[in-house]
Amino acid sequence: MSNLRTLVRMVAAESVGLALLWLTMVVLHISALIVGFLDLDAMLQFVIGFTSYLFITHLLLNGWLVRIYWEKISRLRAVLLFVTFTFPLYLLLLRVRHAVAAFRGRNQVVARREALKARYAISVENSAVVEFPPLSAAVQRTSCVPLSVETSTNDSQGDCEVSLRSWVVTETNVDADSKLIKMSSDDVGLREPKSFSHLFMSDLSELVAGRKTLSFHFVLDANNDIIHVSKTSTLPNGLPDRVRNTSPLTICNDTHYLINLSQGIGYEVVAIAARNEKSCVTVTQTNLSSFLWCYTLYSTALLVYGLLVNLRHNGRATGLYHAGWMCTAAAWLLTCRGVDEPWTDTFAKIPLRLCFTVCRIFLMCGVAMGGLGNVAILYLSAKAAGYLALVGELVYKKLRRNVRPWGDVVDRYFFDKTLVMSYQGGESVVCCGWAIWCHVCRPSEHSFALLVAVLLCQAAGMIYLNFVRRFLKEPLKNPVRILMMAKDRMNAAEKSI
Repeated sequence: MSNLRTLVRMVAAESVGLALLWLTMVVLHISALIVGFLDLDAMLQFVIGFTSYLFITHLLLNGWLVRIYWEKISRLRAVLLFVTFTFPLYLLLLRVRHAVAAFRGRNQVVARREALKARYAISVENSAVVEFPPLSAAVQRTSCVPLSVETSTNDSQGDCEVSLRSWVVTETNVDADSKLIKMSSDDVGLREPKSFSHLFMSDLSELVAGRKTLSFHFVLDANNDIIHVSKTSTLPNGLPDRVRNTSPLTICNDTHYLINLSQGIGYEVVAIAARNEKSCVTVTQTNLSSFLWCYTLYSTALLVYGLLVNLRHNGRATGLYHAGWMCTAAAWLLTCRGVDEPWTDTFAKIPLRLCFTVCRIFLMCGVAMGGLGNVAILYLSAKAAGYLALVGELVYKKLRRNVRPWGDVVDRYFFDKTLVMSYQGGESVVCCGWAIWCHVCRPSEHSFALLVAVLLCQAAGMIYLNFVRRFLKEPLKNPVRILMMAKDRMNAAEKSI
């Protein structure tokens, strides 16, 4: 009961907080534009850039949301939300409504379901249930998993309880033609080559670019104990055949879960298929949380640029621009997370993002005072240095230690450049060099303050990066937590086995 109260309170606080943050951010953005128009001579470039960016971004954002939800809400409401650019607020308030319903839940089941709906509210969902025909008593039932294969994780076979509860994560065996999961242990699945060329052609591209995929397959016995777990970077199309043998007719009596995860820039798709001997349930959710806030990082950069322009011309709106960029940066810091990521991990990463990303935004805006061309050179040189340092780490570990960094499919899927020492070190060296150049070429109080801030933030960020992994729980790297997440999403969709 206490865990349920904690869940409801956390989801409610998150839902209300993000809705209020969106409203505050909109008010500050509009105020910044009004103040800019009042001092148009000094703020002309900022006003043009900020107005154009906000209009185009929100036009595309709201237009895409209307396209996604066109068949899910009334047409009049969709048009009204698009015209007023308030579709993100509508989805955030939808979370608040479910959070309130969770507080008012008549029992624990209703309260938990509404809390889960509030957590996964900003997503597009498709679900289906297929009921299997009833089976006669003559039909034999058996498990898909040979216990001698899946539970042989220790030498002692005397303790049956230990044997049944012991499992290791193996590689999912996917049929190359049908893309269905095969349970036969005799077939050897396709293994990824560990050649040096594969390191660059597959591993590196999967780490830093493109769509990432990860799949888990769970098998639970009649007692709801896990007896098999496997994973792969391939997305299977379906579960093993329910019919194990036709003569005599033998049916699988296990419960299977297939969890396919895929993510790209601004979206994450979770497809779940669960099957037992009575029914099969499928739930697909496309998470749009990061999509709603995708503009906040660049809005922060533009507001920092407006702040520096205002300071150069001794403007009176310094406090407003400070509040604007801080609020927008807070929105980015708090939404730069997966929907199932615990807040402890999110808060642990905030100092890193402040020391690296936000500090580098200030540096780029300071360099922009001397010309926009310098910003492009700074950005490209920093990114190039970061990627070269990452490649250097991969090559060094492969050549000297014969180690394949991030070789596990789970590590590749959850790879985060923010937590990579080599990548951040490469960018930090370039940024420190640019900060020194900026002060030497145009010495002033502002350039000196910027230089000191950049040097201190990069040093602090690198030091903190050495310790931050101790604070990260990273529960989604735990297979059992992945299974719990799948069950929560099914309960939120009111579909379950």
